Amino acid sequence: MMRGAPALYVVVLLLIVCGSHSQTPSYTCTPQPGVRPTAASEPPFPVVPNTFSTKLEAIIVDGNETVSAEEYFDEYNNRAALFMLRNDQISKLIFDYNTEELFYVYPNGTCKTTNLTTDDNNLLFGNVKIEGGLHVFSTNGAIHFSQKYGQTYMGKKVIRGINCDMWRTCLTWQPLQSTFTLDYYFTDQNWLSSSGYSQVPVRAEIFGIQQQSGANPRQFHHIYDYTDFTTTLDPKTTVFETPHFVTCSNRIQLRSVPSLKSAFSYREEIISSTGTTSNSDVWFDSKFKLMRLDYRPPSGSPPYYSNDTITEIHDYTIGVAYAMDKVMQNCSIIPIQNASFDASITNVSTGATKQQFILKMKSPNDLFFLDNNYTYTGRRKARGLNCDVFIRTRDDYPLGPFKVHAILEFYFLANDQTEQNNAGALTQSSKDVPIQLNVNIPGESVTLTYNIFNFDPEDPEVTNFDVSTCFAADQKITFKLTYYGTFDANVMSYKQIFLFQTISAVANAAAVTPLRVSNPTMYMQSSQAYFVATLLDKAPAIMRYQKIPGKVVQFHNDAVIGGITSASDCADTCQTFGNWTCNSFEYCASSLTCTLSKIHTADGTVTDSTQMCDLYDRTLGTPSFAETPLQTAWNNLRNTVVKKNFKIKVQFDKSIQIYTAQTISNNILDNPAQATVSTNVMSNFKLMTNKFVKNFDIDILSGISVDDCAQACMTALNYVCNSFEYQYATSYCLLSTLHPDENPSLIQPNVGVDLFIRDYSNKFIETPGTTVLSSSNAVYQQIFDTNQCAKFCVDYKGFNCKSFDFCPDIGTCFLGKSHVYDVPKAQIKLNPMCNHWSRKYIDDFKQSKLNVNIKMINDRVITGISVNQCAKSCVDMEGGSCASFAFCNTGSECRLSTSALSNVGQVGPAAVATCTVYSRKSFPDGTPYIANPQKYYGNLNKASTGGISKGGAAGVAIVMILVGIFLTGLVLFLYVKFYNRGGDDMTIKFSRQVDDE
Repeated sequence: MMRGAPALYVVVLLLIVCGSHSQTPSYTCTPQPGVRPTAASEPPFPVVPNTFSTKLEAIIVDGNETVSAEEYFDEYNNRAALFMLRNDQISKLIFDYNTEELFYVYPNGTCKTTNLTTDDNNLLFGNVKIEGGLHVFSTNGAIHFSQKYGQTYMGKKVIRGINCDMWRTCLTWQPLQSTFTLDYYFTDQNWLSSSGYSQVPVRAEIFGIQQQSGANPRQFHHIYDYTDFTTTLDPKTTVFETPHFVTCSNRIQLRSVPSLKSAFSYREEIISSTGTTSNSDVWFDSKFKLMRLDYRPPSGSPPYYSNDTITEIHDYTIGVAYAMDKVMQNCSIIPIQNASFDASITNVSTGATKQQFILKMKSPNDLFFLDNNYTYTGRRKARGLNCDVFIRTRDDYPLGPFKVHAILEFYFLANDQTEQNNAGALTQSSKDVPIQLNVNIPGESVTLTYNIFNFDPEDPEVTNFDVSTCFAADQKITFKLTYYGTFDANVMSYKQIFLFQTISAVANAAAVTPLRVSNPTMYMQSSQAYFVATLLDKAPAIMRYQKIPGKVVQFHNDAVIGGITSASDCADTCQTFGNWTCNSFEYCASSLTCTLSKIHTADGTVTDSTQMCDLYDRTLGTPSFAETPLQTAWNNLRNTVVKKNFKIKVQFDKSIQIYTAQTISNNILDNPAQATVSTNVMSNFKLMTNKFVKNFDIDILSGISVDDCAQACMTALNYVCNSFEYQYATSYCLLSTLHPDENPSLIQPNVGVDLFIRDYSNKFIETPGTTVLSSSNAVYQQIFDTNQCAKFCVDYKGFNCKSFDFCPDIGTCFLGKSHVYDVPKAQIKLNPMCNHWSRKYIDDFKQSKLNVNIKMINDRVITGISVNQCAKSCVDMEGGSCASFAFCNTGSECRLSTSALSNVGQVGPAAVATCTVYSRKSFPDGTPYIANPQKYYGNLNKASTGGISKGGAAGVAIVMILVGIFLTGLVLFLYVKFYNRGGDDMTIKFSRQVDDE
């Protein structure tokens, strides 16, 4: 028996199927055990290859029937297959010896799985036991199976016009209780077959008897003709695989369905058998509950009513969708719809309308209809890739508004393959990549193919979810955060980490979703880093609710509020009402009534029709996040920065570094109508945490941030504000004329309230261990705080105070008319007990232009001085008329100007100079600079009293100047006399004994 021997078993199988009782010629034979020797004159029994395929035509003579078949045998890969066509119906048997499974695929598309070790049909291709499992018969093994009964060479014969050699054997097959003769016909050795292989099978003919229990033996006669015999198989053949969209029950699970990560992005191509193809890009992040879909909708479908490309972003934190037309640049903010492919309906009552539902975001696996009900069907090619294939059926596949029965076949990249994508910044290659999903909907005769490209299994950058075009200019605040530190090349390589860490920190500090931190950018310089972004307003509250027109809820009115003029106001009320969760509301426009309810209308609630009211139901099951209004979010963010609580943690290769944002400002050209603020104003105050001064407030402001409170203190017109308290829980700002340094015993602890004291010393530059003003005629004693001495200098009206000496050990403050730049070096003396402080003039200016070319026109030019000296020269210019200055060329040329910035400079040898321009922003006392400085100085002279201002230190008076000089001289004398004497405890020292904290 040769490789065609399996045809024998086809014969018997068809015998069972046909079940014929027709009379056939009677042939009897007696099986001969053992191998009959081949005579010298006989040709050898043919040897056929270990891999072949052939077509069969089975003529069931006793059954008056013809059956066609195809047979495939692959010994190398341990598999075989038999396809039979009968009554125009194809049945398939697929033999997988690696898993020891036999698959029966029936014409109706069903399939069952049996075990090859016990199934009778394992004899078709063998069940040879080998180590580790079963194996298909080898060709020679099948031959030996016949040879042991002995076959006889019957000579030459012409079959179908082909010269053949004929052999005959007698066999018994116990499973069917049959004895029969089997005649084999092979092309003779001189016949050239179409396959080119010598001696291929041409025909097998059977005459036999089957014993039947309780009945007469049945005779049968079958003829099998072999055609298209070939010794090769197409490497791409799928004949050994179960067919597409066929699920075989009880199949062995060799691999579980891959589980997708929580966030990813991909491109998708959808091909429908109806003749349409569509493309889309998807970004999915279940951590932040965000989904973005870029696609082109069908023409005329709402809410777009066009076929322009669309970006649709779903925020499942609040249940709102942002639909943006990328061509027209318009945006619609709408509730997330239940038809969205990323939305899952969690609750719909039996009697509810299609509009009544509660949604949640699908899980990553749900997005692709993946679950544990899939069956692994083996490995196939998809898009030219080796894939592991999974299949399942389900009855809830969405087809438009309907749920239909469908068969899903999912292709994942084979688990020994990897993919490299060009989308991910961190993940360059990945496994378990979805490649293709095929969907067959038999009831609709529709098939869908989803090709998945460029799958990136890492968190999409939050910058991909940009909804800034959905908000007007007055609904945005663009701001800049500043970090200080060393930002070398190594740190700059972590720029993206800084960016995304800061986005999260901003969202947390402002109490907003990351979606509202728009257009973020990170800039880095050698000593500082800037984060620039736009804070967006919250989405309209009404967009969290699905509208059900003309309906009301029966028997569930938990609160009724009158005088509400719009459904939007009713939604705002529902969002913020009371201490219980409002999940639905009705708005009746005719009566201006807003009715709030705790229940969802999809919870089985009875609704009733009305022409006067509309029903609104929360899209999500529970409100997981309370939206913060823009101004409150902005105040929250600034307060966090001011309290130095805005921190990010960056993981470097070998260390973790914490960076704290130092300042925040919205002085950015984005919305000209927005009042600009900057937390730099906080540098004018000293912080005392959890402290306050009782009953010393002169003004109270509410609903502002801490830096707005500081700005209000700095710009108070009717009084001199020297301190303020800020309550973070209530956003209350309490301004005061008191400078607590003058009476520290008034400072008391108070958790949640911070005390900010006006820091006048920041207007001066310190020269430690130096005195300049020992001959000053304005001397104050019993002063034990640098800030207090600085305040006297700023407030002093007897002369223009430009500097002061402060000797803390003797509690003495000297005020001076001269700046350290003005006095001869001989007057600058070393004194370890004292420090000199000179006016910081550069603080009156802001840098407005950096390294620009400016024209040379007539203005004052000073060379060989520093930028601080240049600032001083501008301030000292007659009548305060210097509005700006430029520091030019090599950094040694100072050009003063009273004109507009565009005209800064002086005629010189060159037509232009490269300069950095500084514009005047304030007068020495902090008053904003005005175009007519003479008015300021005129008002200042009228208000001058020739002495210290109101609020001067107790016990200090001008009439005591001489006494002060005398005491100072005495103290200095004692200091010089005793300072260097050892073992003498008779030193004089005044110290302040107060509890400042």
